[in-house]
Amino acid sequence: MRKLMIFLMLLGTSAYGQMVQYGKVTEMDEHGNLLAGTTLTVPTEHDCQPTQSDSKGCFRLCFDKHRVGDVVSQITARKKGYEVVNIHVTRNWTLTTADTLRIVMAPKNKVKEARLKYYELSGLSPDVVLPDGLSLYEVESQLFAFHISHYENGVAPSDVDVDIPVAEEVNDKTFAVIIANEDYQREQNVPFAKHDGEVFKEYCTRLLGIPEENIHWVTDATLNNIRYEVDWLEATLAAYPGEAKGIFYYSGHGIPDETSRSAYLLPVDGYGTNMASSYGLDELYAQLGSVDAELITYFVDACFSGATREGEMMAETRGVAVNSKAGELQGNAIAFSAARGNETAFAYDEKSHGMFTYYLLKKLKESRGNLTAGELADYLGENVARMSALQGMKTQRPSANGTMQDWRTIKLK
Repeated sequence: MRKLMIFLMLLGTSAYGQMVQYGKVTEMDEHGNLLAGTTLTVPTEHDCQPTQSDSKGCFRLCFDKHRVGDVVSQITARKKGYEVVNIHVTRNWTLTTADTLRIVMAPKNKVKEARLKYYELSGLSPDVVLPDGLSLYEVESQLFAFHISHYENGVAPSDVDVDIPVAEEVNDKTFAVIIANEDYQREQNVPFAKHDGEVFKEYCTRLLGIPEENIHWVTDATLNNIRYEVDWLEATLAAYPGEAKGIFYYSGHGIPDETSRSAYLLPVDGYGTNMASSYGLDELYAQLGSVDAELITYFVDACFSGATREGEMMAETRGVAVNSKAGELQGNAIAFSAARGNETAFAYDEKSHGMFTYYLLKKLKESRGNLTAGELADYLGENVARMSALQGMKTQRPSANGTMQDWRTIKLK
């Protein structure tokens, strides 16, 4: 058996870290396969432990000496005749203690079917055999590249996070509640939810001209936290009969009632199988809709199918997406939702935001807030659907509706 040689080659520095390419094999066994038991050592600056090739000659990267919150990005995996199925992990992957990067590949002529099945099934094992004999398995290919970036709190900078336009007028009769639920006690975390809420708050103060004291921004809200903030917004709007505007923004998990198909916001201490521990959209719309407000606008970056931002099913669900019903708006209200029915509200990893929130902020920035509800609805529907398709995910189609006959012509600012 001839000696196997592996070359590690630095490709140079980037803005956030170094790019490394490795796994280029010059010699194989008599069957043309990589040899098992070969140790691959990654330079120490990448904090990746040495790893050995398995029986198929595949390497697996295990990070256990890195800085938590570092981001592995620009990952490339290649295998002749195959394509990556779980493509979202190849864009940005935030490191936590002792993580293992798993890449699933399938034959090119089956990759669309494989991708659909992968995002629909929860806890997919490499040994699962899907219909028509399609098998998915983990593989680190002969050519594999990556770089590690050091981002504060695992969040990369985005174009919508900077150079936010500043309003000339002050909207002192607009009040906002912003809830960003990321770190869940019993469910998977929601990537970038806190960042979503933080930047949306900046848009409220700068672009929309809302005074700081008119905004309640809460991260990792419990059920009682959510109830308190809705009570505050209701009481505040009621103090300005017919004159005040309200904004309710939410980024986090949504959950469906599998019996009634009603939609619920999931607090960080909530159970996905216990609706009493969640906060119903119908309850939210009814409470704020009872107030004589000029307008209440809802932005909900969550889906109500039981899926996570990564496209997998939440832990405390049946593992089957539920075609949930939209809540019934009341009062003078417009609601923008990230996804419909049994769809998933995905993360946009490259931009460190939920996909819905990224395009919401992008359009607000481009228009300086001078647009109608209809214009925003059309923009979100078109761009989010396109990007989710381009990224190889199931289609995500935001929705919008209002209680007023002319809601599409109403100016948001």
